[in-house]
Amino acid sequence: MKSFQNNGEISNTGLFVLMFLYIMGSIYTLPIGFDAGHDSWLSPVLGTFAGIGLNAVYAYLCRQYPHKSIIEIAHMLLGSWLGKTIGLMYVWYGLTLESYVLRNFTDFTNTALLPRTPTIVVGTVLIGIVAWTAWCGIEVICRCAFFLLPFALLSWVLATLLLVPNMEVENILPIMESGWTPVLEGAGQIATIQFGETMLFAMLIPFLNRTAPVIKTVTTAIAVSGVLIMITFLTDIFVLGEITSQQVFPSYTAVMYISIGDFFERIEPLFFVIWIFEEFLKLTVIHLTTALALSQTLGSRNYRFFLIPLSLLIIQLSLFIHPNQLDLIAFIKEIWMYYSIPFIILVPFSLLTAFLFKRIKSKKATA
Repeated sequence: MKSFQNNGEISNTGLFVLMFLYIMGSIYTLPIGFDAGHDSWLSPVLGTFAGIGLNAVYAYLCRQYPHKSIIEIAHMLLGSWLGKTIGLMYVWYGLTLESYVLRNFTDFTNTALLPRTPTIVVGTVLIGIVAWTAWCGIEVICRCAFFLLPFALLSWVLATLLLVPNMEVENILPIMESGWTPVLEGAGQIATIQFGETMLFAMLIPFLNRTAPVIKTVTTAIAVSGVLIMITFLTDIFVLGEITSQQVFPSYTAVMYISIGDFFERIEPLFFVIWIFEEFLKLTVIHLTTALALSQTLGSRNYRFFLIPLSLLIIQLSLFIHPNQLDLIAFIKEIWMYYSIPFIILVPFSLLTAFLFKRIKSKKATA
């Protein structure tokens, strides 16, 4: 199968920054991994190890086949028909994932910032900007990520430090009060949602200027993100205590507690602005990878042709997938983990098995 790509190249540092911001984009708006109450801080620890394992599989495959996407690798290992089937699977995964991310963004924006603005207006404006950025290509997206990184890190550090006066460390006690089951459930959510969604980066690794260190780059991005997610969970628990798991937006609710004296408070809109840019970056990555997956599956040389039709489809899907935000969050917490298994576990491990079998067979033939 021919490789259909746009002209563009990124470094491993660019991939790391892009993955890091992509993962951190939704931690303020989704109550993922809080099933264990005050023991929820353990879930990111276990979820990070599972996420490293999942992401190492596709990174390894992409290193073995330099400048080939996961769909092109599927064509090479499994043939044209199965390769196209896997391609269509990832197109569907990208469509549904972007629809859910967009819907979560518009619902949260309407709740926290623009209650009187119609959802479709917020979604259409954002997707329009996302489509234009994806049109510009991977290099422009990486430049956006480098520009956003210091602001994202600064906002996270400031939020954590300014919440110190509101923290009560004893909120995490007693440890393991509810046993391992809720902790493992939360870890599964984090591994398949926050870290599993990075499976789409298997479409972007072909743009790396050096693929040799890609496994280290990907796993390091997961590990660093996991540490920050764990600290964020601890901060939320220290501030909110037992009500953490009952909040629709735990991290955003914790930020609302920031108050220095009687004049420096209710500054959560500042953090909201940074989060908007992180969500924009995440949506742009999904949009680009979905267009690339569709173009490679159909054999088109120009992924840009599909950006506008995909944009219109995603806007419509985001409006109708769920009747309200609570139903959306319930689906993500209870169903998405199982829904994503074929895309983030079955296909990558099947391709890994096919690759290992093919390599063993070729070694026997040359012996």
